[in-house]
Amino acid sequence: MKAQPATELRRRGAALCLFAAPLLMFAGDTLNYAAGMEYTWRVMFKLSFAFFVGAALALVHLSSGRADRAGLVGGALAVVGCLSGTGIMTANAVLSPIESAALDEAARAAIESALRASGVGGYIVLYPLPGLAFPAGFLVLSYALLRARAASPAAVCALALGALLFPVGRIGQSGAAVLGSGFAMSLGMGLIALRVLRVRVGEWGRLPRAEEMPAGLGGQTSAG
Repeated sequence: MKAQPATELRRRGAALCLFAAPLLMFAGDTLNYAAGMEYTWRVMFKLSFAFFVGAALALVHLSSGRADRAGLVGGALAVVGCLSGTGIMTANAVLSPIESAALDEAARAAIESALRASGVGGYIVLYPLPGLAFPAGFLVLSYALLRARAASPAAVCALALGALLFPVGRIGQSGAAVLGSGFAMSLGMGLIALRVLRVRVGEWGRLPRAEEMPAGLGGQTSAG
């Protein structure tokens, strides 16, 4: 069987990441809130960050040409946020059992003393901050897509809404905002992924703008 061109593999990989990343996050959050499956949630959430890196790169590619600067800034922020997110998840997995354990005062004092001596205390306080690059990155990418006319307004608005709700839910510990973020990002990225799949073979390197696409989920109807 003839090998597929590299551009075609990248196109399909981009669509896969755009579909899988938010859906994994949304499904993991749903399982955590509905069934208390915390371990499954952690695994799915960390796995989603790997797909989010590919999704961010796909959005950078889509915004190229008319919004290069915004696309690159947004993509860089999103990737930093993905790396920070996995670190935050790992740190929480380590610290949560210690916090929930019924330790006496002597044990707690010994742990705090060891943390101070290692200099890790500052990192524990500051480690959540780079995670804000994740929603900021996808918010900037939403702007880049809109400016480049590389996605429908509905898809861009859904992606931007999901990015805005992400810190509201995680920091504010609001289950409704967390699930709303996952749903909105799944909708927005899903619409963009459908548009990517509708690009003809070999045209991934020269993408038409959204208004050039056939009317439907991924594009806009042209005005008469």
